[in-house]
Amino acid sequence: MKWSCLTIFAACLLSPAIANAAYPAKRIEVVAAGAAGGGLDAAGRALDRALHEAKLLDQPMVINNIQGAAGDAAKNYVNLKKGDSHILYVESNRIFQNKILGTTALGVDDFVPVARLVTEYLVWVVRADAPQRSAKDILDQIKGDATSMAFGVGSLPSNDYFNIVRPALLYGADYKKLRIASFKSGGNLMIQLLGGHVPVISTTLSEALEQVKTGKARVIATSAPSPQGGDLKGVPHWRGMGIDMHIAHWRGLFAPAGTPREVVAFWDDRLGKLMKTEVWKKILEQHNWADAFSDSATFRKELEAEREVTAKLLRELGFAK
Repeated sequence: MKWSCLTIFAACLLSPAIANAAYPAKRIEVVAAGAAGGGLDAAGRALDRALHEAKLLDQPMVINNIQGAAGDAAKNYVNLKKGDSHILYVESNRIFQNKILGTTALGVDDFVPVARLVTEYLVWVVRADAPQRSAKDILDQIKGDATSMAFGVGSLPSNDYFNIVRPALLYGADYKKLRIASFKSGGNLMIQLLGGHVPVISTTLSEALEQVKTGKARVIATSAPSPQGGDLKGVPHWRGMGIDMHIAHWRGLFAPAGTPREVVAFWDDRLGKLMKTEVWKKILEQHNWADAFSDSATFRKELEAEREVTAKLLRELGFAK
């Protein structure tokens, strides 16, 4: 009889329901696949702040910035933490893009999608005194001669880059002949624009906003799927120009392979509640982020669809086999 009681007690300790009731049992390590101060780091820190201010988490979060190899260093680290329920991982579309490019054997299938948190939208920016008054002016020009206009981006390939190539392709321009140069970072990219070295840049709104507000630059297009408010109010979007596309420069949350379903369900519940709070809405406004929340199941489907589109485009452009 005593042995039976002990067996039952041990089984209760090991049951997923009991384990989930105590989750999280210790601090959560949040791996940001980039340097402190970058977009992924900002998303991780915002999540930490919001969850605690909204009283939705009673354990601390510790941000671990792992930069290097365009996100692959962070991938390798998280991959070694299989089954660790107290690890979360903030990443962008590099979660699947790097495998397509051949820089790593690890892809989205090696991790557990938890949620898409936020997005920034990309913009086309020109100098305030640029002769082109609209994105349509530029599209018309490159449709006639794809080499007649130079563009600048932060890196190749990237969402900034796709925000040039995809609208050009859909508009009928010879997108493979476009002149697109990369300049390492958003700050350096803006220097190239204001210095007259490139007439058009594609970047995130946050990277361009300071110069736009001082009157040195103009935003002429956004990758948002619909008309936006705030600092993007009145800025034309691709679909509004008859170009059926949009690009969400999102930040997502992942977990190591082997993370229990009960843990993913916990985050579905807590993050779903967080998105409705005034705390989170204020954070979105402060960072100029758009609400782009998707729960784990929806996020997984979106990733699969986006991966297919990206792989096709990268192959066509010669970046992948």
